[in-house]
Parts: sequence; C-alpha cells; structure tokens
Amino acid sequence: MEEKEKILYFAGQKFEQSGFYKTTMDEIAKELKISKKTIYKHFPKKEDLVRGVIDTLRFSIEANIREIVERQDNAVIKLYKISSLIAGRVSKISDVWLNDLRFHGRELWIEMDNFRKVVIQKNLELIVNQGKKEGLIVDKPNVIILTIIISSIQAVVNPEFILNNNISIKNAVLHTLDVVFSGILTKQGRKIFKEFKSGKQNE
Repeated sequence: MEEKEKILYFAGQKFEQSGFYKTTMDEIAKELKISKKTIYKHFPKKEDLVRGVIDTLRFSIEANIREIVERQDNAVIKLYKISSLIAGRVSKISDVWLNDLRFHGRELWIEMDNFRKVVIQKNLELIVNQGKKEGLIVDKPNVIILTIIISSIQAVVNPEFILNNNISIKNAVLHTLDVVFSGILTKQGRKIFKEFKSGKQNE
C-alpha cells in the first residue's frame, strides 16, 4: 500500500469511529507513526484529507455497485445485494461521524447525497429494465419504480433518521426493502426474493 493510500485508509477508519471534527492531524500522524509533514505532503489541510476519505468511499461504492450490476444474477438478487451493500457500508459509520457531517461538513454530506442519487439511479434503472424482461418486476413506469426505491432508501439512510430513531441502519434498509419489494416485484419475483433472503439469513 502506497503512503497516500495508507493515510487515507487509516484516516477513513479513524473518522468512521471518532468523526473528523475533533480528530487532529497530530493524532493521525502519531497513530500511524509517521511525521505530520508526511501527511501534509499529500493533504495540505485537514479538509483535504476529509474530502479524500469521502472520495475514496464514493469511488469504492460505485465500483462495487458496478460489479453487482455486471454479474449474471437475476434482477431481484442484484437489487438485494446493492441494498445490502449500502446498508453495510453506512452501518460502519458512527453517530459522531454523522454528526460531524451534519454540523461541520454539510457541503460534503450534500455532495455524498447527490452522488448516491446519480449512481444509484443510473444502476438501478439498468436492473429494473432487466427485471421487467425477466418478468420479476412489475411493468410500471421506471420513473415511478425508481422514485419509490430511491426515496425509500434515502428516507432511512440519512443522519436525521438514524439519530432520531432507535433502529440500526442495516435493519432500517432491509425492512424498507421488504416493503418496497412487496410492491414492485411480480409474484415470481417475490418468491425468488423470499427464497434468496431466507438462504442468506441461514448462512
């Protein structure tokens, strides 16, 4: 792992656990056992490091979503895997990290939200079209189906919802998925979803 990647990887884990607002460059340098000068060589300001961590996260999520979309799975399994990916990624983020984005990095949070909208919508439409051809997703306008999926997930994957409700992000997303799938899948699609989810829970 290269020096810059090592810093980004460690800072990403640190921010997920402790947030970024009160985390100092001195702490990061000390825990990484490198000089602060080394960090500043790659990231002149702490804001640059925070942005670097978020950009790395975004690129990673986009690559993982693209990989799922390009697999040979049916549309139901792809939808489940993408939703589980989102839930798993977001569930690692602490309340402190969410609060920091909410109060000290609102611009970054908005950028992440916009990123989610663009990336998720583009790839979900591919899966919805696949699902219709497979007879697993109801033949309704894509704009309606995508709006239902995206708005439902976004309603629970945001700082306000997680901070104000006693439920984990992962469970919130998966419960939301259950409700959404009951409406957008055909009878055959719901059967596949039920069987696949049951198998995943028994692993």
